[in-house]
Amino acid sequence: MVKNGGFEDYLDCPIKMSNLNKDAKHWSAPSLGTTDYFNECSKTKLGIPMNFKGKQEPFEGAAYAGLYLFAPDNYREYIQIPLKETLERGHRYRLGLSISLAEKSDGAVMDLGSVFAEKPLSIQTKRQLSHAALTSQSIQTTPLKQFSAEGFYDDKEKWMQLNLDIVAKGFENYLILGNFMSNAATHYIDFKNSSPRAEGYSYYYIDDISLTYLGPEYKPNEVYVLDHVNFNFDRFDLQPKAKQSLKDVFDYLKKNPNLKVSISGHTDDLGSDEYNDVLSRERASSVAKYLMGLGLDKNRITSKGYGDKVPLDSAQTDQARRKNRRVEFVMTEFEDDNE
Repeated sequence: MVKNGGFEDYLDCPIKMSNLNKDAKHWSAPSLGTTDYFNECSKTKLGIPMNFKGKQEPFEGAAYAGLYLFAPDNYREYIQIPLKETLERGHRYRLGLSISLAEKSDGAVMDLGSVFAEKPLSIQTKRQLSHAALTSQSIQTTPLKQFSAEGFYDDKEKWMQLNLDIVAKGFENYLILGNFMSNAATHYIDFKNSSPRAEGYSYYYIDDISLTYLGPEYKPNEVYVLDHVNFNFDRFDLQPKAKQSLKDVFDYLKKNPNLKVSISGHTDDLGSDEYNDVLSRERASSVAKYLMGLGLDKNRITSKGYGDKVPLDSAQTDQARRKNRRVEFVMTEFEDDNE
């Protein structure tokens, strides 16, 4: 979901430093920090594998970006990219990337984070994009999310793979990456100076940025209406889009074996109570059978029909009736029989 995540597509082969905005397709710098673009096509100090910061082969392809995650006076550089589509509210995504510490770095950090924004950022500062700097904008942004770190990102030879999972707010169109912490708050180790207050330079190459869809985020004991599982009048067969929604539910249950699911079917107000009871049971049953067909143990699923007794919309319109022809589910944890 990240455009040009490997930096392969470019408008111009880099010949000038600090020119990511003009050289790499889709990428930009959200602040006055001057992020660099490297490509094998360049015959200058922005080439690959040799460049002005040392030697590094790409993780993949023929290009990567370079930026300071730590520098004196809280100087920072960032990268910003539009996503291929707006993220879905309440759905989970995995952000991944590869980084390598440049040879000509004084030290290493273990602070790298991400922020998502509704629109592209253009903040007139060379310093870190602090919470205050981000919230001063009229553009909606997410809270900072840090990549987890077991140690310092100090490998100058190999690429380190980092991942973090997010739950979308529903407005995210742009991704911003960098170190959003001040020097005082950054975990930094200086290779040349044993003083904890040393302010050297940490320059990193970054490549292979990806954002992968993981599915919805479901909370136990909350009622969810299954997306796209709205039935045609007098029918209980599943439409193609409904099957993808059920695949998301199945995948979540597979990853969370401590959960079971209760399915409830519902109808509109047309027809007799007796008929609607039967039809709603058939709708719930068709969902349950599909989940079991995917591999869900029958002991982890129950289904029940409620007819037209629990409408979502009581208006006497075709639109309201279609909304009421639905299937809902609730996930709950297994109770411990020994308690």
